[in-house]
Amino acid sequence: MYEAPTFHDADSILVAENNLKDAQGEIDRLRGRQLAWLKMVVRHRGIVRDGYRSLIDWTASRLDIPHTVARDLAYLARRLDDDTIDLIGRGHLPFDRTVSQQRLLQAGASPSDLAASEDLDLAGVTRLATRFRKLSRGNERSAFERQYVNLRASDDGAVWHLSGRLTATDGQIVRQALDRRADQIPPLTPDTDSDSELTPAQRQAIGLTTMAQDDLDQHLQPGDPAGREPVIMLIKDETLAEGSDNTQGVEVFAGPRAGPQTVEAVECEGRTEPVTINNGQVVEIRPARRHVPKRLRRAVLARDRKCVIDSCQSIYRLQTHHVIPKHQGGPDTADNLATLCWYHHHIAIHRKGHRIDPHAPPHRRRLLPPRTWPHYRHPTNVEYLSPHEQQQRAYQAFIDKYHPQQPHPGG
Repeated sequence: MYEAPTFHDADSILVAENNLKDAQGEIDRLRGRQLAWLKMVVRHRGIVRDGYRSLIDWTASRLDIPHTVARDLAYLARRLDDDTIDLIGRGHLPFDRTVSQQRLLQAGASPSDLAASEDLDLAGVTRLATRFRKLSRGNERSAFERQYVNLRASDDGAVWHLSGRLTATDGQIVRQALDRRADQIPPLTPDTDSDSELTPAQRQAIGLTTMAQDDLDQHLQPGDPAGREPVIMLIKDETLAEGSDNTQGVEVFAGPRAGPQTVEAVECEGRTEPVTINNGQVVEIRPARRHVPKRLRRAVLARDRKCVIDSCQSIYRLQTHHVIPKHQGGPDTADNLATLCWYHHHIAIHRKGHRIDPHAPPHRRRLLPPRTWPHYRHPTNVEYLSPHEQQQRAYQAFIDKYHPQQPHPGG
């Protein structure tokens, strides 16, 4: 464990800042030495000898560094002369700012613009370079030909990474569509200052998912009780999964790892095919099992016809959900199944951790906050009234207010 040194009669933050600057200067000097050696590799055509496609790939491989850092090293090694590289190695020029300023010069900036960039941070220098960069018809055609969208699992296997490149007009169209869909997602709680409120980026991610699902279900009508079940395959190592309550040994097919929340969502909505794997060998393959039989699912959807969460009128992609979860002993029966819209099912319950109040009426279900919310105690004196009971109570209140009982004539 690292222990911070004690500084007597000194501002510890200022001392830390000065030491950080000294360390950064040392990093810049080492980058200068790397540039000098890379310059020699370029002159001797080392990447051709070793069979690499580019100096960037060669540098990333030999130094075991990200391609973004290798790209900057290769850029300066090809562009700068030996004297400028020597200035970086002696600590007279900062490495990262030199990269930004060289890109600014390459974009067509004048020496006066370069001098003015000293007052900008590195992000500002990059934005300044875009003002000078020329965009020809060939550049725009190349941007169209090079556009792509890439969806891949992260290196640690925990999530999906979405990246890509779009032209200026296509990117504007996609952004407007995501913004419009994000605006349609209701807040999770009436309190807009709540820490659990969705951020704009989260809303856009949810919007992208719903747009994709809408395209898959475009032949279905809203509220169609025969709606599509999600086609999601989970690969589960039964020994690890059962011993860790699904926190280990579960992953999405050809994708990232999955945890107990994802397992519950898949088992709630679709089908599973249990496969027993022992020491990397397939031991047993059991038949596919639909956790909620299709006929039962259709019957529950036909019974409820809309989302049963109190005050929700949505019929957007209705799905069934166990009021008492399966892992808590909840049965696959109509009484234990409730119809929820996509938002309350996927976002409120499976993503935010809310729960259905099992004591609420079947067609006026209330959501309980996640168990992780501190100092929350669910009220025990909540009185649920049916629409008819609400009407009777309102009528009685009206009679009591505007038609008081007259005293009996006999006294």
